[in-house]
Amino acid sequence: MQRVTLGRSAFVRIGTIGLATATLAALAGLGVGPARAEEPFTCGAGEISGIPPADAETAVRLVCDAIRRESGVRGQYEVSLGTLGRLVILSVAGREPPRSEAVSLDGLEEIEIAAPRVARALAGGEAFAATQRVDNLLETETRKPPVKRGSVKFCAGIADVETPGFGARATGFSLGLQYATPRFTLPFDLRFGLDDPEAGEPEVDLFTISVGGRYYTSKRDVSPFFGAGLGMVWLHAGEDGYPYSETPDGGYFYADHLGVAPYVEAGVEALRLHRGRIALFVRADLPLSWLESPEIQYQDWNPRTNTPGEWRVIPGESRYVVPVSIGVTVAF
Repeated sequence: MQRVTLGRSAFVRIGTIGLATATLAALAGLGVGPARAEEPFTCGAGEISGIPPADAETAVRLVCDAIRRESGVRGQYEVSLGTLGRLVILSVAGREPPRSEAVSLDGLEEIEIAAPRVARALAGGEAFAATQRVDNLLETETRKPPVKRGSVKFCAGIADVETPGFGARATGFSLGLQYATPRFTLPFDLRFGLDDPEAGEPEVDLFTISVGGRYYTSKRDVSPFFGAGLGMVWLHAGEDGYPYSETPDGGYFYADHLGVAPYVEAGVEALRLHRGRIALFVRADLPLSWLESPEIQYQDWNPRTNTPGEWRVIPGESRYVVPVSIGVTVAF
């Protein structure tokens, strides 16, 4: 058997290697060495107010467990809880990377639903709204927001219908519906105007169907208003009514027309704080067409000889007739 003899230099090298190895092992045991690439996962309670301690501890644990699963056990997070009336405000802040989410809950029971969504938003970098699913919606996300509400009212009215420049008058009636709000009303109306003509007096009849809007100048119990709209109008107007009884110099006019007519109105409405309302108004319908009376040819009759006389002609005529209604309506 051959013996191996080590020199002094060999012993020195072996000792140096052993010392270095022992030093590294000691430093590793003490935790001294190169820094870790990732910080350890931490998650705990931050500011807690208005929540019983036992409930707060459970809520924080549920949130932290959800974050641990989503983050891959990485990052530092702080969970805070507070109350706002009956709402619970859940706030979670992350340090690396810096990010936070705050959610309103309709009670602590919604922590189980909100925790996975908050964890997904923080760890995955998603917007909280993007984490919605059909089975994880919160009560505050499905609650209908308050909106201004109006009311639908039935209305009826009477009016005196005048025709400035033409001289005819009729009695008007109206039926309709209104959608009323504090500042605006959207009326839908059916209106009738019926004349009871007298010999030698002009006559007018009308029927309108219209929709429009009213604006009230205030929200008080009594308020002025202004309105406008558009409708279809059938309008009839006549003078002396019986064409073949007219003399050649008589002012015969007889015409009717169906067409589009915008309208404007103004008035005052009272009892607006009550279910029933009363409105006084003045309304003018503005037809887009003139009334056209056709040319009339007729033959005189000679009563002395009881024989036909001369042929005469009443020329055609155009007139622009504007029905103006002055009346009152009741809505309820």
